[in-house]
Amino acid sequence: MALDFKLELSQQQELIMTPELQTAIEVLQYSSLELKEFLEAEEEKNPLLELESFTDNNYYNYNQTGGNDFDYENLVAAQPDPCQYLSERLFEVLTESEIKLGNFIVGCLNREAELSFTFAEIAQMFSEQFNQIEQEEVELVYNKVKELDLESAFKVKENISEYVIPDLIVKKIAGEFIVEFNQSALPNLQISSYYYNLWQQTNDSETMKYLEKKYKAAVWLIKSIKQRQQTIKKIAEAIVAEQSAFLEAGFKFLSVMTMSDIADLISMHESTVSRASTSKYIQTDRGTFPLKFFFNSGVAGISAVSLKAIIAEEIAAEKRANPLSDKQLAGLIAENYQLNISRRTVAKYRNSLGIAGSRSRKK
Repeated sequence: MALDFKLELSQQQELIMTPELQTAIEVLQYSSLELKEFLEAEEEKNPLLELESFTDNNYYNYNQTGGNDFDYENLVAAQPDPCQYLSERLFEVLTESEIKLGNFIVGCLNREAELSFTFAEIAQMFSEQFNQIEQEEVELVYNKVKELDLESAFKVKENISEYVIPDLIVKKIAGEFIVEFNQSALPNLQISSYYYNLWQQTNDSETMKYLEKKYKAAVWLIKSIKQRQQTIKKIAEAIVAEQSAFLEAGFKFLSVMTMSDIADLISMHESTVSRASTSKYIQTDRGTFPLKFFFNSGVAGISAVSLKAIIAEEIAAEKRANPLSDKQLAGLIAENYQLNISRRTVAKYRNSLGIAGSRSRKK
């Protein structure tokens, strides 16, 4: 069911967002917990609304009765990624043209929220992978990124641990990956039959006017929730289709994919994809992940996650008495995977994995 989102045009020829559209946009980006709290508040304000089957106990009830395939044992204690948190806030301090470099700089931060490389080194690495830039541009963008209070972002995010209930579940049926909603995470909203009948039968004009207003608000909210579910599922299905190799074979096979790619694929605005995928989780046989985990930049045609998995695998297989240098790792990756990456790129991703240099690994 498509929503009839409308913008009103004022006499000054300015586009003004209606309250209904604002609500629809907010609902789209809510996490399951935020949506639950929002709907409970709306139910209290609107007698025409009835909210059922959307309590914490449902997670247990569905799991125990086999109502769906939500794997309670796969409930994860999620440690939010400081880099992802910062990346999602870059739009607050950067222009659209600076976002790519901003994301690259965030990826160069260590656990102390400090850069692992000089501005010149970052400029060189970025130029090798994308377009040519100067170190002055790196410094300029970095100074803007610092406005997000990097140290606090890392400190706060490392101290937050929350259990994640997946919004979606991926199943493999007859050789195909199918996306379904976790039914225990879905709200069940409906119109109150008692107050609807009261509205139809009352002769009091004030009561009639009040209930009519609340009825229209309730109908709009129910439509917004349905549209939210359709939008999230459409995005998730596109992601799963593009990342089937990862689902089949693991992290080394995660494809390079951006929000823009998915937006183009499903004919949806990129900002809608961003809102709908924020704070939404999907359960797979590989684990439970934020939808935004699957959006990633690449190096030499391979995703950053895949490259990290390859580096970690090569280091795990090395001889402890003679650990591999970053240059040797780059050579092995070129030989085994036909990927031409620089020593500095290897160092960047090794550092982001929290793996020490070869000298420190030697035993």
